[in-house]
Amino acid sequence: MHMLFTPLLAQTVNPGSIDWLNIFTQNITDLVMQNGDALSQFGMILLTFVATIKLIGYGVRLSPWSPGGASVSFEELKVFLFRFLFCCAIEHYWVTNLPGAPFGINRMFGYMAQVIAQALDQGSLDQITKAINTAAHSTTMPTVLAWSEVVCYWIVQLFMGFAAAIVFLINCSSFIFYAVAALFGPLIVPLYLTEHFRGRFIHYVEVLCGFAMIRAVGAAFIFVWSGFLVTFLNNTFQGNYSPAMWAANFVPFLTVFICFIINMVMVPMITQIIFGGAANSAGKGGEIVEKAIIYRNI
Repeated sequence: MHMLFTPLLAQTVNPGSIDWLNIFTQNITDLVMQNGDALSQFGMILLTFVATIKLIGYGVRLSPWSPGGASVSFEELKVFLFRFLFCCAIEHYWVTNLPGAPFGINRMFGYMAQVIAQALDQGSLDQITKAINTAAHSTTMPTVLAWSEVVCYWIVQLFMGFAAAIVFLINCSSFIFYAVAALFGPLIVPLYLTEHFRGRFIHYVEVLCGFAMIRAVGAAFIFVWSGFLVTFLNNTFQGNYSPAMWAANFVPFLTVFICFIINMVMVPMITQIIFGGAANSAGKGGEIVEKAIIYRNI
């Protein structure tokens, strides 16, 4: 069971293993870069349409037959022009790299989250993965007759697999949701010109930021938990991962790993609290796994 899940967390210590998380996120990044302009042309058409409607409205207000003798102030025209130029700049630089930057606006939050994650990781992901893999591969399969040790063995493998799978699931969900949300950016930008839907644009920016920062908050959790888990495994087992040692320390192990899994499931919720947006939706899959673990142990 553990052999099915552990490679999902990060590259294992065994030769020939695959870093599925980095490969997957790189594919998602390439997808955003290659197809990020899929809706750019339609976005410019929509922006032109909205701007035209606004200008027609100004023209009607300036006409002699305008009801109530409404007028258009110079300040109002200046604000409209500024917002229109702002939207044009965003549409243009949505996939085009910003001046002096290696990314466009569609990847700006993702780039920021990547820098934060790299600053926090400091090898923590590799450290915690190595500790989990060492424990899993050093654990010998007990004899069939020792049924209590067999049950303990498979529960240990199952929880270590779940811990790896939850980290992978939350990270991948954040990248997928961010990539999908970024594709619709050119259609959301023209809403900034309108009075009634400008809040939708602000909310969209919060959503992008929230999805991107799930990776950064997850890295912060791993940064804190890696030292604790590695110290716990080393001090508790001291390199002896025999079935008898697992049975003797089964309750502490179970408690620690359940806490770790629950904390990782809470990453999207914490991200939403800090950065806003809809980051919590990325954790729905993790909540399902968490409930499955709880129901299994009732």
